[in-house]
Amino acid sequence: MVKLDQKEVPLNFKELDLNEMLEGIIKRLLPLAKEKNIHIRYEKVKDITATVDEMKLTLAVANLVDNAIKYTPEGGEVEMKLDADHQNVFISVADTGIGIPDDEVARVFERFYRVDKTRDRETGGTGLGLSITHSTIMMHNGSIKVYSKEDEGTTILVRIPIRQNVS
Repeated sequence: MVKLDQKEVPLNFKELDLNEMLEGIIKRLLPLAKEKNIHIRYEKVKDITATVDEMKLTLAVANLVDNAIKYTPEGGEVEMKLDADHQNVFISVADTGIGIPDDEVARVFERFYRVDKTRDRETGGTGLGLSITHSTIMMHNGSIKVYSKEDEGTTILVRIPIRQNVS
């Protein structure tokens, strides 16, 4: 975690097919979703490639999907979307989960912060996942936003540039 906080962490940028990345994440997390009868929706709209650190971005997005599954009640739904304009890639992960109280949304990316300590006894969280995800997106010169409504669900929107300034 300390390494991710430091700007000197080298990123291994390469051209990556983001549809393949998302499909790989779904394949890996599908058994977890099936245990809770959660439907994962993802439809490839168009080919999108970007210059990213494959390992770090995959882990960051997988963490978002994993959280969506963990905090969605049985029989719910998780939807992933991928889109791009001429400068940026947009990845969204939305769920029909328990949501986050308005007064807590701004704190979800803080290290060790957990919305409700009792939730994490059931889901096994440490409060580090979203902090690491946030750091990874920032290292990609991107942004990450949370939109949530208690008892209705959460949507997390990630924006990263299609091309990184790699020196």
